[in-house]
Amino acid sequence: MLKVYVADTAALSEERVFWEYMDRVDETRQEKVWQCRNEEDRKRSLLAGYLIQVGIRNWMDGGGGQQAGEAPLSLSYTYGRNGKPFLKDYGEVCFSISHSGRYVMGAFSNHEVGVDVQKHRETGMGMAERFFADEDKALLERLGEEHASDNFYRIWTVKESYMKLTGEGMRQGMDATVLEPEGEGLCCGRILRKDGKTGDAYFALSDRLEEYSMAVCSYDKLADINYKEIIIGKASDRENM
Repeated sequence: MLKVYVADTAALSEERVFWEYMDRVDETRQEKVWQCRNEEDRKRSLLAGYLIQVGIRNWMDGGGGQQAGEAPLSLSYTYGRNGKPFLKDYGEVCFSISHSGRYVMGAFSNHEVGVDVQKHRETGMGMAERFFADEDKALLERLGEEHASDNFYRIWTVKESYMKLTGEGMRQGMDATVLEPEGEGLCCGRILRKDGKTGDAYFALSDRLEEYSMAVCSYDKLADINYKEIIIGKASDRENM
């Protein structure tokens, strides 16, 4: 089972809403929020903490979520060999968090998972030439020039989700893996590690958000991914997607 949540930070620009959601996260997350140096980073950190609260509650109680005025869960973390975080008191739940631009994304599963969300920007093939393996450069060429910039970010997003899965981050290098899409496009497939140190993984890619890509990566085959958009800033959060 895999549940994916995404939310927009825009409503947190309103002071009343920001403080309301500060009350919905645990003290550890509140401290992280105030360690951020600018407003946008504070909003992303706050929303990441809130999605963890939502994800854990929905996982444990089957969708009840956090009610207005209800005290947040007190969360503590342990860390894997590569620094990947796990929840101490909810060890049966694996999670991963990512943010880019206005959006924050969180995934929750009973298997290890990695996610990434990336805002598309104008870029040239120079980035791919510098960072991607030859196989991925060839894949970009096969996909055509018309949407080359968007496809570059789609591939980048998948690779970052794999880095979240392993916990290695950018230490791993973008050229350490290659994508093996299923079918003609980039909607899903496998990601192969060239050095063979860890097992191959599976990815699913979504363009549900305009001008953004979202990727989920797991060592297990991906099926029945449940995407939900959390609309914050209302008396009661709403879920779409």
